[in-house]
Amino acid sequence: MNEAMSSIKEISLRRATVADAEAIAAVRVESWQTTYRGMIPDTYLDQMRVEDSFLHWKQILEALPAAGDRVCVYVAESEGHIIGFASGMLLPEPKLGMRAELTAIYLRPAWQRSGIGRRLVQKVARTLQAQGADNLLVWVISGNAIARNFYEDLGGALLHEQAFTWDGIDLKEAGYGWRDLSVLMASVNAMPTSSAVH
Repeated sequence: MNEAMSSIKEISLRRATVADAEAIAAVRVESWQTTYRGMIPDTYLDQMRVEDSFLHWKQILEALPAAGDRVCVYVAESEGHIIGFASGMLLPEPKLGMRAELTAIYLRPAWQRSGIGRRLVQKVARTLQAQGADNLLVWVISGNAIARNFYEDLGGALLHEQAFTWDGIDLKEAGYGWRDLSVLMASVNAMPTSSAVH
């Protein structure tokens, strides 16, 4: 258990609200700036601003009521502070045979590898499963070995790798998928996690 985990009393997972937009944006920017060093140019990472990401997430969160549970966003909170989040959606058209997608999952660096990410993935998957999804897709930058191991440990299968462009930067991404969401749920439940996460 890392130092951050041992100093907290409990972590709660809940649905995100519009009021969480700035905190979600801050988690995303901090996570990108630490996780993607060496994969995305430093100049791009250093210029990332919470304000820009805030507007994006504010729009997503404002649209949630109209989307029902076809789109969902969950946050992980510790002592009133958001330390991570995950989002997912039913896809309008299947991709690689998948009907739903885990569109984002980020944790503050100090909280990574604590079991919180697995529980966030499970929350998103359960919500989308209740909406009729029986499988799930996620994309990851190909060079992100930590994320790839995370999805593989949860039973995700590598489906496809392809080139893509992000804000003018040429990258490669890997698509992982669970053809049966019960495999993902079983993988999450089989792994040890902190009893403080609920």
